[in-house]
Amino acid sequence: MVLKDVKLMVAPQELAPLMAEFGKAYTRKIYSEMSRAGTTPARARLLLTLQCHGSCKMTDIGGYLSVTPRSVTKLVDGLELEGLVVREPHPHDRRISMIRLTPEGLLVCKESALANHAAITSLYEHLNATERQQLALILQKLLNALNEQDAGETALSK
Repeated sequence: MVLKDVKLMVAPQELAPLMAEFGKAYTRKIYSEMSRAGTTPARARLLLTLQCHGSCKMTDIGGYLSVTPRSVTKLVDGLELEGLVVREPHPHDRRISMIRLTPEGLLVCKESALANHAAITSLYEHLNATERQQLALILQKLLNALNEQDAGETALSK
């Protein structure tokens, strides 16, 4: 779906397919840029988690990323083989391994963040300052509406 002429009046139901198409294209662009930086979004999220939180237990990583323990193990195994993370013993519980970034892992984390930032910046440069402000206001309004709906659903489920 390529929008050639923007209609002045757009019905709410017409926005859904346009947003879905934008979301898919945006995701493809981000994945492509991360691939050029030598990682995947899942791996980059794990590396970034370690950069932000420091050494972590695998269960904590799973919680931060909202993924299953099996997924964390698979990601950590691959990153460890590449020398991007290391497993270290927990200081107080020998049953637990702590996962820590290596200097190489930190470099890949920074490179993927820079690639992601560059891709996003180049996209939004197609909008002038007024359009960026309008987009920010619209997105904030939609986020507020979603948060209000979530709060209402949570209140009803109690």
